[in-house]
Amino acid sequence: MSAYLEYFRTLERVRSVEPRVVATTVGRHRAEFVRRGWVAEDGYLTRVMVPFHDSEEEVEADIDEGAGVFRYRSPQQRSRIVARPLSEIVLYALRIDTWLNDLCKLISIEPRHLSQQRTRVPDHLWHLGDARIAGTHDFAPVFVGRSWERAPDSEVTSVLCDPAWPRGGVLLRHQPIRDDLPRDHVMRGLNDFVRVEDGQDVFDASAFDRVLRGFVTVSGEPELPQFLQGTRVKLPHFEKSRLVSDTRASILKVMWGEADKTPPAMKWTEVKSKVDCGYRSFDEAFGDKATREEYLILIKAGGHYQVRRQ
Repeated sequence: MSAYLEYFRTLERVRSVEPRVVATTVGRHRAEFVRRGWVAEDGYLTRVMVPFHDSEEEVEADIDEGAGVFRYRSPQQRSRIVARPLSEIVLYALRIDTWLNDLCKLISIEPRHLSQQRTRVPDHLWHLGDARIAGTHDFAPVFVGRSWERAPDSEVTSVLCDPAWPRGGVLLRHQPIRDDLPRDHVMRGLNDFVRVEDGQDVFDASAFDRVLRGFVTVSGEPELPQFLQGTRVKLPHFEKSRLVSDTRASILKVMWGEADKTPPAMKWTEVKSKVDCGYRSFDEAFGDKATREEYLILIKAGGHYQVRRQ
């Protein structure tokens, strides 16, 4: 497995990325992480748990860096001094910024489009920068999310709803969960795009671009005023098309109806049964108020979509 994915897994295991962690938390890949600068030795434990009869007891560790060992007095035989390798009690600092820098290079985010404000929700959400959609002058934001289940909802929502984002982007996680994000951002697993070939980390730019684009015109051609293609949607009052989640795309398709026909009038229970989603209402499915109102404009007006074909 790619070192990038192993490191992401390590980040998911820790309560916070700020405190130092023990070697067992870093795991069996720590030598590679140290080589890449993603972790760094940062002191030693001063007290350790050691065997004592059928359990353990905490003892003080006497550090001897010159000899590369630590020593402690055996709690079972007080006259006995035990020496153990110093590597067993090394503490490591997680250098997440270095990993994020390398990830930006792997994704090939252009230097002038790298984020100037990377940390958006401390410990949980980072903005890498804006990735170019191939063949266009359009860019979409790329985020990294960690420990999403414990992230503060209000702070995450505030960041993702920021009108500064030109269009919906991609939030990368170690393991994606089924979640509809604000502003039509989509969540994907980093392992969808990163793999190892001939011993080298490789990023699948084509697969990533397909997620970013959905359907985007090339060569400067203008987009249709209104269309739904896969999970990319354009409404007349949108400046540009946007990515939406699979669930939202299905809801819009059901509620818009078809061209040259009276739009369907249906209750949410009907929509829910056709889409087979767990949302209790349209409002719940589309999240924040601004996003709901943007889509309701078209639905209430009885609009329809046009499918663009490649």
